[in-house]
Amino acid sequence: MARIGAHLSTAGGAWRAAVASGALGCEALQVFLRAPGRWEAAALTDEAVRRFREASEATGLVGRCFAHAPYLLNLASYETELRRRSIAALADELQRAGRLGLAGVVLHPGSARGGSRRAAEVRCRAALAMAIELAGEGAAPLLLEGSAGSGGQLGRTPEELVRLLPQGSSLPIGVCLDLAHLWACGYDLLDDGWEVVLAELASTWGKAVPDLLHGNDTNVDLGSRRDRHAPPGEGKLGERFFRALLADGRTGELPIVVEIPPGKSNELVASALDRLRSWRQ
Repeated sequence: MARIGAHLSTAGGAWRAAVASGALGCEALQVFLRAPGRWEAAALTDEAVRRFREASEATGLVGRCFAHAPYLLNLASYETELRRRSIAALADELQRAGRLGLAGVVLHPGSARGGSRRAAEVRCRAALAMAIELAGEGAAPLLLEGSAGSGGQLGRTPEELVRLLPQGSSLPIGVCLDLAHLWACGYDLLDDGWEVVLAELASTWGKAVPDLLHGNDTNVDLGSRRDRHAPPGEGKLGERFFRALLADGRTGELPIVVEIPPGKSNELVASALDRLRSWRQ
């Protein structure tokens, strides 16, 4: 049975997100370890680590907690300074997530920004290797997320993500897919798109399903390359698709995280999770 959860706020400390996830009945959790639009991060104290680990254990989320790297990172950039800062920030995220016992750090690989995609892939692959080496022992696994494909974004397909993998990496690297991104890239999930995705994943990564799935609906047109999220069932994919996804035996223990505005006191997230749980039965 797929494990349903959400991306929650860490205002006041990451441990608060773990506590809130318990109240929401989350079976998976994703958080930011720093503001997504900032390079700087507050110090991660031993006390903060202890409180998060205790809260995630109390809510049964150990092994299904993930961090999402900041949006500022672009490991494929031709700008040397931006690439350098991105490498350092990613290494720090991997270290922080490792201390917290997280199952992985989700990363948007980066963008060619109008330049050669192949050259950008080479830069990204080298930068990932540097970040992993800098993170060192104890770092959390890295999860490369498939993109919606706009603005020269890399990693639109499982095959493109595989091309970014550093050779001989000392750190496990997994894959995160986003339903809204897949739709935006032209995978018709209302037809045979999900089967196509899983077949590509199996042939390139050797995985039956991704390590993490972002269970976002979307209101953009198929193949539009626009990254827009909607609550499950409130977009183009709709209830029928999500029911079929959750009934698919291949999803097994797959963590599925919803990334939507939480609403006051997480009301919108609670509604989305209740809906998904009702469709899973």
